[in-house]
Amino acid sequence: MYLTSVFVVLLSIFGAYHLNMLSTSPNVQLATTTATAFMKTPRLRILTQNMFMRPPLIKNNKSDWKDARLDYFIEHILPNYDVVCLQEMFEFASSRRSRLFAAAEKLGFAYYVASERQYVWSAAIDGGLVILSRFPIVAHESLVYRRGMGPDWIPKKGVEYAKIAAQMEGGEATYVHVFTTHTQASYGEVVITQPDVKRRLAQLFEFHEFVERVLPAHRDSGEPVVLTGDFNVDSRNHVLTDPKIAYERDVEDGVQTSDEGAGMMSVLQGHGIDPQLLGPDNKDTFKGKTVIELHDTLRERLGYHPVTFGNIMVDSDGTVRPRETVLTTHQDNMVMHSIDYVMWHNPDADSQKHNIVAKIVDVGVTPNFTPGQQFTQISDHYGVSAEIHFSTEQK
Repeated sequence: MYLTSVFVVLLSIFGAYHLNMLSTSPNVQLATTTATAFMKTPRLRILTQNMFMRPPLIKNNKSDWKDARLDYFIEHILPNYDVVCLQEMFEFASSRRSRLFAAAEKLGFAYYVASERQYVWSAAIDGGLVILSRFPIVAHESLVYRRGMGPDWIPKKGVEYAKIAAQMEGGEATYVHVFTTHTQASYGEVVITQPDVKRRLAQLFEFHEFVERVLPAHRDSGEPVVLTGDFNVDSRNHVLTDPKIAYERDVEDGVQTSDEGAGMMSVLQGHGIDPQLLGPDNKDTFKGKTVIELHDTLRERLGYHPVTFGNIMVDSDGTVRPRETVLTTHQDNMVMHSIDYVMWHNPDADSQKHNIVAKIVDVGVTPNFTPGQQFTQISDHYGVSAEIHFSTEQK
């Protein structure tokens, strides 16, 4: 299945690249120096969603319903948020990303950043990342990871960063620093010593170094930082805690953290890992120069690692079935992975430069089901949503 996908993408690279010439949208639309857009309420609604919008000709089953899913997303999901971070929203050989930008602008998302377009001579496709914002994006940086392995060698995965101005009309301005990423995937059963896991942690170390560099250049004290995306690290340990129940439960069996999940947090925070975690021959610790206080908001708020990919349904008679089968490959049905995240950083909220304190609230998984459609949810992944609330405090 995945070798077929690789072949089809390569075919797109060498045969269908001319379709890119039909797309006229740039990959960045930042605010001008005079741009203003005010928040009507002191909150910022954020969604991160792997869109599963791969290049043309690629599909898992009968159809990926790409155009219909994009239309549904634009009409029913996009209007509910202020900042939307997308992964696998590929531009290569397709006009869908341009169509999204045009529709989003009509809905009030005047600003965006996205992975840089790639052409046939790049021997690659774009990274599929997008950040849409209703409020001015005043600065942008990007990172392309070291090339991935297997099918992930083809997209230029990495990180997109946007500095977003958040201001109530007549009030003081502050900024929200938003990152989104998509890292190396694993295909099939995951063993922590396999090469793609090490490549993924190496990319997360690149992410840490990127944050280390970007924040001192753009952030003042008290300004919130959000790291979002499909990190492809499954933080669930998949241990059944009740011997009387033969299937994995979302809540009760999602409390324990996997070794890779713990390693991910340690790498992103800058602590690094014991090199033996990845096998006796590994020498890399992925230790950063500085330590960044970082919170896995889903785990801390919910008390467990919720399923965001490959969920199950349990019938009244106890029969266990995959929750989604239209888009998901057969081998990924019912894997019960927790791989999509919203991370939070704001350790100096009480010593802010501004008189504005930002707190993250209402974090949760957003399945984005699609009733009445030929597909049952917007993607093979669930989304993760959060709200940032702002309050004014006198110093």
